[in-house]
Amino acid sequence: MKKSKLDSTLVNNGSKHKDKTIGDPFFNCVLASDASRKVDFLILVIETLQINATDSLLLKAKNIGLSDDFSNRVQFWKMRCSNPLRNTYTFSSLSSDQIDSLVELISSMAENLYPLIRQLLSSKEPIILNQERWSLFNTRLKSLIRERMNVKRSYIASLLSDDKNDLFRELLVILSLSCGKGGANRLKASLYYQS
Repeated sequence: MKKSKLDSTLVNNGSKHKDKTIGDPFFNCVLASDASRKVDFLILVIETLQINATDSLLLKAKNIGLSDDFSNRVQFWKMRCSNPLRNTYTFSSLSSDQIDSLVELISSMAENLYPLIRQLLSSKEPIILNQERWSLFNTRLKSLIRERMNVKRSYIASLLSDDKNDLFRELLVILSLSCGKGGANRLKASLYYQS
């Protein structure tokens, strides 16, 4: 796989000692156990916001130089099947290179979709308009979850019956924070915990 372009520059604090974290700010971190689930749900949100998102994701991957990692739909699907909540779970885990590639891709797609994300999260929109947007968004996202996830799992059943949709809002906030300079690093940091 191609080496990630995630920025690992850290500020020198004036110490005489060489900072060992330069080049890998996540050297003492471990990938969270729910990272593959979170990444897959973020991609589901992207698919909810954009029709034919899989084609757009593969094209975006090619445009930002990740075409080796996402050479075809099957390879992309296999990466997503590491989510244990899916109907077709492959009992595999994502490598750190795969996580880096997915993080770059999600961050890049979130940048394109930021106007839509902002509209959904905005508190300045008229209440009726905001409710209509949320209704469309929730209906489509829940439809994708029913189609792709194992609805017999209690977590999925609770998501589908939840009217507050706190997880959906959280995912949209994560996508909004993934935009712009340093967005990919912020997203990657949310997938790790300090060991």
